[in-house]
Amino acid sequence: MTIASASQKCVTRVLLAAGLTLAAAGLAQAQTKTEIIFSAGPTGGSWTPLAASVSQVVNSRVPDVNVAVEPGAALVNMEKIRMDKADLGWSMTTVVADAREGKGQFAGKPTDKALFIANFYPNVWQLVVPESSDIKSIKDLKGKPVALPARGNTSLAAGWEYLLKVNGMTLTDLGPKSYGPVSSNADAVKNRQAVASGWFTVVPASFVLDLGSAMPLRMIQVSDAEFAELKKLNAGFVRHTVKANTYKEQGITQDVLTFQSPTVLMASSRTSPETVYKITKAIIEGRGEFANVVKTMKDIAPAEMAQNFGMPYHPGAAKYYREAGLLK
Repeated sequence: MTIASASQKCVTRVLLAAGLTLAAAGLAQAQTKTEIIFSAGPTGGSWTPLAASVSQVVNSRVPDVNVAVEPGAALVNMEKIRMDKADLGWSMTTVVADAREGKGQFAGKPTDKALFIANFYPNVWQLVVPESSDIKSIKDLKGKPVALPARGNTSLAAGWEYLLKVNGMTLTDLGPKSYGPVSSNADAVKNRQAVASGWFTVVPASFVLDLGSAMPLRMIQVSDAEFAELKKLNAGFVRHTVKANTYKEQGITQDVLTFQSPTVLMASSRTSPETVYKITKAIIEGRGEFANVVKTMKDIAPAEMAQNFGMPYHPGAAKYYREAGLLK
């Protein structure tokens, strides 16, 4: 063996050893990542793409955390957190209130495991009817055909059923009913098979824009008296005004007073404060990305995202908000 070949073999061994060392270091780094399960929303809604955006923001800004998104829904997410099957989950203030008080779907199984991280955007109740109809209130829907959200959907339980209840009515007081996703509800109204469709969703709502392209619409207001009774049913409701210019082209030319249940990000109490602190920091500092998914989040301020609507903060989130001067 020549001196040159021996030298080359020595260099090869050194490079191989160095490569193995780097590979081992990379594996060790990967193994030290904290794996976080984020329960998002059903297919077709805004929650799943928004969760993906949150995941990308966190994963890119926090090297030792990996957020994995899986399907969910408002009620499902709270149940998964209650059962220690998710670390993060979207929810609505109304669902969290029921979960904490052991009411509604959580009757007999109250839980305080879900703690607040951040407020994202309003889920606004929007009930629309053709402008040509004589329907001015929910009571006018008695005996009329309506298009309703699927059974088990929050928009059916906390929207339709609650509004009917505070008006002394139930679903049986309505006429022929069709249940399904928001797109089929809109089609039913367009095809004159129903005279109303109502959902909790973002403003502007795609179903209102879609319906409004086929006919002028009227949005049914929620009176102060109705809202006061709704608050008795669930403390998570928040007053909201849909501004006149929002749906001007769809025929709605005046402010509409309604209510909302904000979309909030919750974390399990078992998720470490250090991890939630990092996630909260990444979300607030990377919030500009979320407007690509939900337009209403454009220019959202940190103070808005820190608004907890009376829900307890996760200790990790509280630490970040204190440092940022958003919480005393």
